Amino acid sequence: MIKTINEEIYNFENKSIKIVDGFDFRQKETIKKIYLYYNSKYESGEFDSQGDKKYFYNIGRVPCNIGTKAIDFDTKDIRIQTTSGGNPIRTWFFERDLKFWMKDKNFGKTLNRIFYELPIFGSVVLKVIDNIPYFVDLRNFIVEQNADSLDKSNYIIEIHNYTPVEFKKLGKKNNWANVDKAIEEFRKMTDTQYIKVYERYGEVKDGENYTYKRVTMADVGVDEDIKQTGEMTPHSGVMLQEEEVDKHPYREFHWEKIPGRWLGVGRIEVLFDPQMRVNEISNQEVKSSYWSTLRIWQTRDEGVNRNLLTDVDNGEILNVEDDIKQVDMADRNLAYYQNEITRWLSNRDELTFSHDPMKGARGAASTTLGATQIATAQAGSYFEQIQENIAMTVKEMLYEVIIPNFKRQNNKAHNLRIAGEDLDYYNELVTAVKTRKTFIDYVKRTGKIPSSEEYEILKTVTKENEKKGKEKSVTIPDEFYKNIKYKIDIIITGEASDTRMKAANLFAVLQAITADPTILQDPAKKKILFQYMEQGGLNPYELDMPQETQAPQIRPQMGGGGVSRPQIPQTPVAGTNQQQI
Repeated sequence: MIKTINEEIYNFENKSIKIVDGFDFRQKETIKKIYLYYNSKYESGEFDSQGDKKYFYNIGRVPCNIGTKAIDFDTKDIRIQTTSGGNPIRTWFFERDLKFWMKDKNFGKTLNRIFYELPIFGSVVLKVIDNIPYFVDLRNFIVEQNADSLDKSNYIIEIHNYTPVEFKKLGKKNNWANVDKAIEEFRKMTDTQYIKVYERYGEVKDGENYTYKRVTMADVGVDEDIKQTGEMTPHSGVMLQEEEVDKHPYREFHWEKIPGRWLGVGRIEVLFDPQMRVNEISNQEVKSSYWSTLRIWQTRDEGVNRNLLTDVDNGEILNVEDDIKQVDMADRNLAYYQNEITRWLSNRDELTFSHDPMKGARGAASTTLGATQIATAQAGSYFEQIQENIAMTVKEMLYEVIIPNFKRQNNKAHNLRIAGEDLDYYNELVTAVKTRKTFIDYVKRTGKIPSSEEYEILKTVTKENEKKGKEKSVTIPDEFYKNIKYKIDIIITGEASDTRMKAANLFAVLQAITADPTILQDPAKKKILFQYMEQGGLNPYELDMPQETQAPQIRPQMGGGGVSRPQIPQTPVAGTNQQQI
């Protein structure tokens, strides 16, 4: 098996793939170049053939930062919505509990790192182990270069480097075989301080059939000398684990894709040529500045054979046969250098949508407001498409990995802290339930229906009691989220919209609700209002607050009878006294 792995790694590292005639691609070299250029390093070293320092004029970091900001969304933008037949109250608690859990697991940091690395490398890979995502180093990630996706790659190899101590701990944790043998073989090696472990996913021939397996091998040991022939035979590696699996544990994100290659196209790769040319021009200008600072004189007098800067005193009169004239060393190409760099920077902005409005910079004086708005809108549309692709991949990971793991861990009774705007919603919810319950108790106790004034007093007292405290602890019962019906949505529209525009849209929504109070009850009107809010960068689901409880209109029946008890919605337990609501 080690032979197959070594062949796959060799092909990945040394062979190119042909996208089309004249366009060859090597993933390893591309990733290496991205690392160098993003960190302002040259492939050929920091000094030129004359020993002078080569300066790196980095034009790639700003587009990467703009891309990160443009596609960013946070865990607060992840919405859990109730589907048909579901319980909206359960969904509301489920969403708050999930967001608290994601915060505890630092899922927001995972999203931020995806947004940071994606514009740089063009692709980001997460490895999900025990339902927890980990980032994969693309330098140690081997994949079939021409695969359209990881699911379509014939093999996936991840290289790990462990110290003997780490290796032994992982071996015990994962029940690896031959751990001691691998360490013994490693001790024979003198040119490395790490144990190299290959983790491969792909089909393996098993008798007459091919089975998709995860194979873990340690590439350790030294070449063995066969004395009979004098030939050197490479070590066969040490098998640690081999097991059949359904699929690989990797999740992939891409910035842009080119058919014929797996690796996405990031901002640094797009700017390879502009970066090289800008560096060349910048260093030519630096070289020119070295010459322009020199002070050189010329004369036909052969008797003058000394350095005027060091051998002549101030005020000394030179007796020579011909005039001594200073050589003009001024650089007359400064305008050319500036125009050339400006042209390439303009090309960078066109390739990466990094125009002045996206950078937060003021445009040229001749640029009109309309032109600025059009440029911003076009760039925003481009980034929104990439953001939408990322959001769909995140939703898949939430459905298949994050939420199932969350439900397993939180399906038992546990406490949930409610604070901030969520506390206002919760207080309204509890007030509505308790007011109704108190109304029923009053009717049972007195046999009378309270007047409107008495009901308002009752509601106000209940509401004021619930408002006490800045946060509350809610006890979620066992299996509260069992069979919950929900769908996930990620609100990404309006992420880059103007704050003043949002304020204007919010005021327009307020006017619409004031003019037509039924707009939130009529399904058709509500749908149109929500669509308007989403287009304006507002979150429409914040309007789904519980309405004020009205006093039930109950008329006494003639000839006896009673008052039927209203249905009370079931919610989790709140407070330290564990009262059931």
